[in-house]
Amino acid sequence: MPCRPLAIATLAACLGLVACAAPPASVIDGDSGTEASDAAPPAIADASSSLDASRQTGGPDATTAQADASSAGPDAGRDWSQHPAIVQLDTTQDLWALGDVHGDYDRMTALLAAAGIAPVPAQPSAAQWSAGGAVLVCTGDLIDKWTQSLPVLAYLQALASSATASGGQVIVTMGNHEAEFLADPSGTKTADFVTELNAAGISPASVASGAHPLGQYLRALPFAARVNDWFFAHAGNTSGATLANLEASLRAGVDAYGYGAPILSDANSILEYKLDSPAPWWEVAGKDPATVLAQYATAVSATHIVEGHQPGSVTFSDGTKRAKGTLFQKFGEIFLIDVGMSRGVDDSAGALLHIQRNAATGKTTASVVLPSGASSVLWSN
Repeated sequence: MPCRPLAIATLAACLGLVACAAPPASVIDGDSGTEASDAAPPAIADASSSLDASRQTGGPDATTAQADASSAGPDAGRDWSQHPAIVQLDTTQDLWALGDVHGDYDRMTALLAAAGIAPVPAQPSAAQWSAGGAVLVCTGDLIDKWTQSLPVLAYLQALASSATASGGQVIVTMGNHEAEFLADPSGTKTADFVTELNAAGISPASVASGAHPLGQYLRALPFAARVNDWFFAHAGNTSGATLANLEASLRAGVDAYGYGAPILSDANSILEYKLDSPAPWWEVAGKDPATVLAQYATAVSATHIVEGHQPGSVTFSDGTKRAKGTLFQKFGEIFLIDVGMSRGVDDSAGALLHIQRNAATGKTTASVVLPSGASSVLWSN
Protein backbone atom coordinates (compact mmCIF):
# COMPACT_ATOMS: atom_id res chain seq x y z
CA MET A 1 0.00 0.00 0.00
CA PRO A 2 1.57 3.30 -1.01
CA CYS A 3 2.18 6.19 1.35
CA ARG A 4 -0.19 8.95 0.23
CA PRO A 5 1.18 12.42 -0.51
CA LEU A 6 -0.85 14.84 1.63
CA ALA A 7 1.05 18.10 1.63
CA ILE A 8 2.66 18.74 -1.75
CA ALA A 9 0.70 21.86 -2.60
CA THR A 10 1.13 23.31 0.88
CA LEU A 11 4.86 22.76 0.90
CA ALA A 12 5.30 23.91 -2.67
CA ALA A 13 3.86 27.27 -1.73
CA CYS A 14 6.55 27.64 0.93
CA LEU A 15 9.48 26.54 -1.19
CA GLY A 16 11.36 28.11 -4.07
CA LEU A 17 13.70 26.49 -6.51
CA VAL A 18 16.34 24.27 -4.92
CA ALA A 19 19.73 23.94 -6.58
CA CYS A 20 21.51 20.62 -6.81
CA ALA A 21 25.12 20.45 -5.69
CA ALA A 22 27.34 17.71 -7.07
CA PRO A 23 28.59 15.60 -4.10
CA PRO A 24 31.88 13.77 -3.69
CA ALA A 25 32.15 10.00 -3.87
CA SER A 26 31.24 7.62 -1.05
CA VAL A 27 33.01 4.53 0.24
CA ILE A 28 31.76 0.95 0.04
CA ASP A 29 32.44 -1.85 2.47
CA GLY A 30 31.56 -5.52 2.53
CA ASP A 31 31.33 -8.37 5.02
CA SER A 32 35.03 -8.17 5.74
CA GLY A 33 34.83 -4.43 6.28
CA THR A 34 33.58 -2.65 9.38
CA GLU A 35 30.57 -2.41 11.73
CA ALA A 36 27.80 -0.23 13.02
CA SER A 37 26.21 0.37 16.40
CA ASP A 38 22.61 0.63 17.74
CA ALA A 39 20.66 0.18 21.07
CA ALA A 40 18.51 -2.46 22.88
CA PRO A 41 15.17 -4.14 21.73
CA PRO A 42 11.56 -3.10 22.61
CA ALA A 43 9.10 -5.04 24.77
CA ILE A 44 6.86 -6.91 22.32
CA ALA A 45 4.38 -9.58 23.25
CA ASP A 46 5.95 -12.47 21.35
CA ALA A 47 9.60 -11.43 21.55
CA SER A 48 12.00 -14.35 21.75
CA SER A 49 12.50 -14.57 25.52
CA SER A 50 15.36 -17.05 25.24
CA LEU A 51 17.32 -14.56 23.15
CA ASP A 52 16.30 -11.32 24.85
CA ALA A 53 16.83 -12.61 28.37
CA SER A 54 20.54 -12.98 27.66
CA ARG A 55 20.91 -9.47 26.18
CA GLN A 56 22.13 -6.61 28.36
CA THR A 57 20.04 -3.69 27.13
CA GLY A 58 20.77 -0.97 29.63
CA GLY A 59 17.48 0.72 28.57
CA PRO A 60 14.60 1.85 30.80
CA ASP A 61 12.18 -0.77 32.06
CA ALA A 62 8.76 -0.95 30.46
CA THR A 63 6.88 0.45 33.46
CA THR A 64 8.99 3.59 33.65
CA ALA A 65 8.95 4.05 29.89
CA GLN A 66 5.17 3.73 29.70
CA ALA A 67 4.76 6.31 32.46
CA ASP A 68 7.12 8.75 30.77
CA ALA A 69 5.48 8.25 27.39
CA SER A 70 1.98 8.85 28.73
CA SER A 71 2.66 12.57 28.89
CA ALA A 72 2.68 12.62 25.08
CA GLY A 73 -0.99 11.64 25.06
CA PRO A 74 -2.73 9.10 22.83
CA ASP A 75 -2.77 9.40 19.06
CA ALA A 76 -6.44 9.85 18.24
CA GLY A 77 -7.71 8.80 14.89
CA ARG A 78 -4.96 7.11 12.89
CA ASP A 79 -6.72 4.91 10.38
CA TRP A 80 -4.56 1.80 10.48
CA SER A 81 -6.35 0.24 7.52
CA GLN A 82 -5.33 3.20 5.35
CA HIS A 83 -1.96 3.81 7.03
CA PRO A 84 -0.66 0.46 8.29
CA ALA A 85 2.06 0.19 10.89
CA ILE A 86 3.99 -2.11 8.54
CA VAL A 87 3.69 -1.96 4.76
CA GLN A 88 3.84 -5.34 3.02
CA LEU A 89 4.52 -5.76 -0.69
CA ASP A 90 5.61 -8.47 -3.09
CA THR A 91 7.10 -7.52 -6.43
CA THR A 92 9.22 -8.90 -9.25
CA GLN A 93 10.70 -5.46 -9.89
CA ASP A 94 14.00 -3.94 -8.76
CA LEU A 95 14.18 -2.76 -5.18
CA TRP A 96 16.10 0.31 -4.01
CA ALA A 97 16.84 1.44 -0.46
CA LEU A 98 17.90 4.89 0.78
CA GLY A 99 19.16 5.58 4.28
CA ASP A 100 19.07 8.71 6.41
CA VAL A 101 18.76 11.88 4.28
CA HIS A 102 18.72 14.28 7.23
CA GLY A 103 17.57 17.37 5.42
CA ASP A 104 20.01 17.31 2.50
CA TYR A 105 17.86 17.75 -0.59
CA ASP A 106 20.81 18.48 -2.87
CA ARG A 107 22.66 15.27 -2.13
CA MET A 108 19.51 13.15 -2.10
CA THR A 109 18.34 14.32 -5.51
CA ALA A 110 21.82 14.05 -7.02
CA LEU A 111 22.07 10.46 -5.79
CA LEU A 112 18.65 9.42 -7.08
CA ALA A 113 19.36 11.08 -10.44
CA ALA A 114 22.68 9.25 -10.76
CA ALA A 115 20.88 5.95 -10.13
CA GLY A 116 18.30 6.69 -12.84
CA ILE A 117 15.43 6.81 -10.34
CA ALA A 118 14.42 10.43 -10.92
CA PRO A 119 16.05 13.43 -12.60
CA VAL A 120 16.75 16.47 -10.46
CA PRO A 121 13.56 18.57 -10.72
CA ALA A 122 13.27 22.33 -11.15
CA GLN A 123 11.55 22.37 -7.77
CA PRO A 124 10.80 19.67 -5.18
CA SER A 125 7.09 19.37 -5.93
CA ALA A 126 7.90 18.67 -9.60
CA ALA A 127 9.72 15.37 -8.89
CA GLN A 128 9.20 12.79 -11.65
CA TRP A 129 9.78 9.05 -11.27
CA SER A 130 11.80 7.40 -14.04
CA ALA A 131 12.38 3.90 -12.59
CA GLY A 132 9.36 2.12 -14.06
CA GLY A 133 7.91 -0.55 -11.79
CA ALA A 134 10.75 -0.42 -9.25
CA VAL A 135 10.23 0.13 -5.52
CA LEU A 136 12.19 2.65 -3.45
CA VAL A 137 12.22 2.32 0.35
CA CYS A 138 13.48 5.20 2.50
CA THR A 139 14.21 4.12 6.07
CA GLY A 140 13.43 7.41 7.82
CA ASP A 141 15.25 10.35 9.36
CA LEU A 142 14.36 12.66 6.52
CA ILE A 143 14.56 15.73 8.74
CA ASP A 144 17.07 17.65 10.89
CA LYS A 145 20.86 18.08 10.79
CA TRP A 146 20.77 20.17 7.59
CA THR A 147 18.66 23.00 6.21
CA GLN A 148 16.52 21.37 3.52
CA SER A 149 14.06 19.14 5.37
CA LEU A 150 11.01 20.82 3.81
CA PRO A 151 12.28 20.37 0.24
CA VAL A 152 13.12 16.73 1.07
CA LEU A 153 9.58 16.08 2.31
CA ALA A 154 7.93 17.88 -0.62
CA TYR A 155 10.10 15.97 -3.09
CA LEU A 156 9.41 12.53 -1.62
CA GLN A 157 5.67 13.15 -1.58
CA ALA A 158 5.72 14.26 -5.20
CA LEU A 159 7.98 11.36 -6.17
CA ALA A 160 5.64 8.88 -4.49
CA SER A 161 2.70 10.23 -6.46
CA SER A 162 4.65 10.11 -9.72
CA ALA A 163 5.94 6.58 -9.00
CA THR A 164 2.42 5.28 -8.38
CA ALA A 165 1.24 6.77 -11.67
CA SER A 166 4.13 5.02 -13.43
CA GLY A 167 3.60 1.61 -11.86
CA GLY A 168 6.34 1.98 -9.24
CA GLN A 169 6.21 2.74 -5.55
CA VAL A 170 7.97 4.88 -2.95
CA ILE A 171 7.70 3.68 0.65
CA VAL A 172 8.93 6.05 3.34
CA THR A 173 9.17 4.60 6.85
CA MET A 174 9.41 6.65 10.02
CA GLY A 175 12.75 7.38 11.65
CA ASN A 176 13.42 8.31 15.26
CA HIS A 177 13.73 11.99 14.34
CA GLU A 178 10.23 12.06 12.87
CA ALA A 179 8.77 10.16 15.84
CA GLU A 180 10.54 12.40 18.36
CA PHE A 181 9.28 15.52 16.62
CA LEU A 182 5.71 14.24 16.56
CA ALA A 183 5.94 13.30 20.24
CA ASP A 184 7.45 16.66 21.29
CA PRO A 185 8.10 19.40 18.72
CA SER A 186 9.97 21.38 21.39
CA GLY A 187 12.58 18.65 21.85
CA THR A 188 16.24 19.54 21.32
CA LYS A 189 16.96 16.77 18.80
CA THR A 190 14.55 18.23 16.24
CA ALA A 191 15.56 21.89 16.64
CA ASP A 192 16.83 22.12 13.04
CA PHE A 193 13.45 21.07 11.64
CA VAL A 194 11.61 23.43 14.00
CA THR A 195 13.81 26.32 12.87
CA GLU A 196 13.03 25.51 9.25
CA LEU A 197 9.30 25.31 9.90
CA ASN A 198 9.28 28.62 11.74
CA ALA A 199 11.22 30.29 8.92
CA ALA A 200 8.59 29.02 6.45
CA GLY A 201 5.78 30.40 8.63
CA ILE A 202 4.57 26.94 9.63
CA SER A 203 3.70 26.25 13.26
CA PRO A 204 5.69 23.23 14.53
CA ALA A 205 2.89 22.42 16.97
CA SER A 206 0.35 22.32 14.15
CA VAL A 207 2.55 19.90 12.21
CA ALA A 208 3.18 17.64 15.21
CA SER A 209 -0.53 17.49 16.06
CA GLY A 210 -1.59 16.76 12.49
CA ALA A 211 -3.54 20.00 12.12
CA HIS A 212 -1.21 20.94 9.24
CA PRO A 213 -1.19 18.72 6.11
CA LEU A 214 2.53 18.07 6.53
CA GLY A 215 1.81 16.64 9.96
CA GLN A 216 -0.86 14.39 8.48
CA TYR A 217 1.78 13.01 6.12
CA LEU A 218 4.36 12.44 8.86
CA ARG A 219 1.86 10.87 11.26
CA ALA A 220 0.75 8.40 8.58
CA LEU A 221 4.24 7.00 7.88
CA PRO A 222 4.66 3.27 8.52
CA PHE A 223 7.27 2.10 11.02
CA ALA A 224 8.59 -0.73 8.86
CA ALA A 225 8.14 -2.39 5.48
CA ARG A 226 8.44 -5.94 4.19
CA VAL A 227 9.12 -6.11 0.46
CA ASN A 228 9.55 -9.68 -0.77
CA ASP A 229 11.97 -11.25 1.73
CA TRP A 230 13.55 -7.93 2.74
CA PHE A 231 12.48 -6.22 5.97
CA PHE A 232 13.17 -2.49 6.38
CA ALA A 233 13.06 -0.52 9.64
CA HIS A 234 14.97 2.52 10.84
CA ALA A 235 16.91 0.84 13.66
CA GLY A 236 16.17 -2.74 12.63
CA ASN A 237 15.56 -4.39 15.98
CA THR A 238 12.25 -6.26 16.24
CA SER A 239 13.05 -8.20 19.44
CA GLY A 240 12.23 -11.38 17.55
CA ALA A 241 8.51 -10.59 17.23
CA THR A 242 6.45 -12.07 14.44
CA LEU A 243 5.21 -9.69 11.79
CA ALA A 244 1.63 -9.88 13.06
CA ASN A 245 2.54 -9.33 16.70
CA LEU A 246 4.99 -6.55 15.90
CA GLU A 247 2.30 -4.72 13.91
CA ALA A 248 -0.26 -5.23 16.70
CA SER A 249 2.19 -3.93 19.31
CA LEU A 250 3.02 -0.86 17.23
CA ARG A 251 -0.64 -0.05 16.75
CA ALA A 252 -1.47 -0.57 20.42
CA GLY A 253 1.48 1.52 21.57
CA VAL A 254 0.70 4.49 19.32
CA ASP A 255 -3.02 4.34 20.06
CA ALA A 256 -2.32 4.42 23.80
CA TYR A 257 0.69 6.72 24.06
CA GLY A 258 1.09 8.57 20.77
CA TYR A 259 4.39 8.85 18.92
CA GLY A 260 6.31 8.92 22.18
CA ALA A 261 5.20 5.34 22.87
CA PRO A 262 7.91 3.09 24.37
CA ILE A 263 7.78 0.77 21.38
CA LEU A 264 9.07 3.72 19.33
CA SER A 265 11.06 5.68 21.90
CA ASP A 266 12.78 3.14 24.15
CA ALA A 267 16.53 2.78 23.71
CA ASN A 268 15.90 -0.79 22.57
CA SER A 269 13.12 0.02 20.09
CA ILE A 270 12.72 -0.47 16.36
CA LEU A 271 13.48 3.24 15.79
CA GLU A 272 16.11 3.94 18.46
CA TYR A 273 18.39 0.92 19.05
CA LYS A 274 22.03 1.94 18.88
CA LEU A 275 24.48 -0.69 17.74
CA ASP A 276 26.93 0.12 20.52
CA SER A 277 24.47 -0.10 23.41
CA PRO A 278 26.24 -2.25 24.36
CA ALA A 279 26.43 -4.28 21.15
CA PRO A 280 24.48 -4.76 17.90
CA TRP A 281 21.05 -6.16 18.68
CA TRP A 282 21.83 -9.46 16.97
CA GLU A 283 24.91 -10.10 19.14
CA VAL A 284 23.39 -11.96 22.09
CA ALA A 285 25.55 -13.58 24.78
CA GLY A 286 25.93 -17.29 24.10
CA LYS A 287 24.21 -17.11 20.72
CA ASP A 288 25.58 -17.26 17.19
CA PRO A 289 24.96 -13.81 15.59
CA ALA A 290 24.03 -15.25 12.19
CA THR A 291 21.51 -17.57 13.83
CA VAL A 292 19.93 -14.73 15.79
CA LEU A 293 19.63 -12.66 12.62
CA ALA A 294 18.06 -15.59 10.78
CA GLN A 295 15.53 -16.12 13.60
CA TYR A 296 14.56 -12.45 13.73
CA ALA A 297 14.28 -12.22 9.95
CA THR A 298 12.20 -15.40 9.71
CA ALA A 299 9.81 -14.07 12.35
CA VAL A 300 8.98 -11.10 10.11
CA SER A 301 8.64 -13.28 7.00
CA ALA A 302 12.00 -12.18 5.63
CA THR A 303 15.53 -13.36 4.97
CA HIS A 304 17.30 -9.99 5.09
CA ILE A 305 16.95 -6.99 7.44
CA VAL A 306 17.86 -3.48 6.24
CA GLU A 307 18.32 -0.59 8.68
CA GLY A 308 19.55 2.98 8.70
CA HIS A 309 19.94 5.12 11.84
CA GLN A 310 23.72 5.00 12.31
CA PRO A 311 26.54 5.82 9.88
CA GLY A 312 29.40 5.37 12.34
CA SER A 313 32.14 2.80 12.67
CA VAL A 314 31.42 -0.43 14.55
CA THR A 315 33.49 -3.41 15.55
CA PHE A 316 31.63 -6.71 15.73
CA SER A 317 32.22 -9.62 18.10
CA ASP A 318 34.13 -11.55 15.43
CA GLY A 319 36.55 -8.65 14.97
CA THR A 320 35.23 -7.42 11.63
CA LYS A 321 34.59 -3.70 11.31
CA ARG A 322 32.28 -1.35 9.52
CA ALA A 323 33.98 1.94 8.60
CA LYS A 324 31.89 5.05 9.10
CA GLY A 325 29.96 6.30 6.12
CA THR A 326 29.92 2.95 4.32
CA LEU A 327 27.04 0.83 3.15
CA PHE A 328 27.72 -2.49 4.89
CA GLN A 329 26.38 -6.04 5.07
CA LYS A 330 27.05 -9.03 7.25
CA PHE A 331 26.15 -12.69 6.57
CA GLY A 332 23.86 -11.52 3.77
CA GLU A 333 21.32 -11.05 6.57
CA ILE A 334 21.83 -7.53 7.90
CA PHE A 335 22.41 -4.47 5.71
CA LEU A 336 23.36 -1.06 7.18
CA ILE A 337 22.44 1.76 4.80
CA ASP A 338 22.89 5.01 6.74
CA VAL A 339 26.09 6.40 5.22
CA GLY A 340 25.96 9.87 6.81
CA MET A 341 25.14 11.54 3.50
CA SER A 342 23.79 14.80 4.92
CA ARG A 343 26.21 17.71 5.00
CA GLY A 344 25.17 18.02 8.62
CA VAL A 345 26.95 14.68 9.16
CA ASP A 346 29.22 14.52 6.11
CA ASP A 347 30.52 10.98 6.47
CA SER A 348 29.90 10.48 2.74
CA ALA A 349 28.02 12.00 -0.19
CA GLY A 350 25.51 9.16 -0.19
CA ALA A 351 24.93 5.63 -1.46
CA LEU A 352 21.93 3.52 -2.48
CA LEU A 353 21.31 -0.18 -2.00
CA HIS A 354 20.08 -1.75 -5.27
CA ILE A 355 18.50 -5.21 -4.99
CA GLN A 356 17.92 -7.22 -8.15
CA ARG A 357 16.62 -10.75 -8.61
CA ASN A 358 17.17 -12.78 -11.75
CA ALA A 359 13.92 -14.70 -12.26
CA ALA A 360 15.57 -17.27 -14.51
CA THR A 361 18.40 -18.20 -12.14
CA GLY A 362 16.88 -17.21 -8.80
CA LYS A 363 20.04 -15.26 -8.03
CA THR A 364 19.70 -12.08 -5.95
CA THR A 365 22.35 -9.38 -6.07
CA ALA A 366 22.64 -6.40 -3.75
CA SER A 367 24.80 -3.59 -5.08
CA VAL A 368 25.95 -0.18 -3.91
CA VAL A 369 25.30 2.77 -6.22
CA LEU A 370 27.23 6.00 -5.64
CA PRO A 371 26.48 9.62 -6.62
CA SER A 372 28.94 9.20 -9.49
CA GLY A 373 26.70 6.47 -10.89
CA ALA A 374 29.35 3.83 -10.17
CA SER A 375 27.99 0.52 -8.94
CA SER A 376 29.63 -2.45 -7.24
CA VAL A 377 28.28 -5.73 -5.87
CA LEU A 378 28.00 -5.80 -2.08
CA TRP A 379 26.43 -9.26 -1.72
CA SER A 380 25.03 -12.06 -3.86
CA ASN A 381 23.51 -15.44 -3.08
